Amino acid sequence: MDPNLFLPPEQLAPGFDLRPAWRLGDEAIERDAIDFWTRTGILPAGVTPQERARELVAVVYKEGSMIGVLTAQVGRLAQVRARLAFVRGAVDPEYRRGHIGLVMYLYARDLLERWSAAHPEERLAGVGAFVESNELSERAKSGNGPTRLGLIGFTPDGRQIRVCWFRDFRLDLS
Repeated sequence: MDPNLFLPPEQLAPGFDLRPAWRLGDEAIERDAIDFWTRTGILPAGVTPQERARELVAVVYKEGSMIGVLTAQVGRLAQVRARLAFVRGAVDPEYRRGHIGLVMYLYARDLLERWSAAHPEERLAGVGAFVESNELSERAKSGNGPTRLGLIGFTPDGRQIRVCWFRDFRLDLS
């Protein structure tokens, strides 16, 4: 594994501008994200860009243009009895073969972890992910590496369920 992957996310992506968006209501970032989703056409049927923009966690710009977004929905995962921020990311096709998706995830995970520590009343335990992409499923066979996303099971349709627990979170098992 590349030891550079354990550097702070900002150092992993020189020339890229990583920006926070979680619960900031930043209209400019939301507008850029809506343009990104419209341009790439990657949202599933029945999901509007305006709805998804309210779930933004972090975004990535290159030369003033948004090239990546990471969103989250907070929900309870019954198997682990905890509230998680279920993340999903998208990267402009021109930048997908690099590692910007990983960098964006690391940045967003750290952002959510700091937010959770500052808002203990939210009881946000960590990050959850359902691995959608076959390419990501193949990479995920080698362990969790810098993502800290450990495999906890599978969905009925065979997708991996992964969780990264926040370091300071403690489950209430009573």
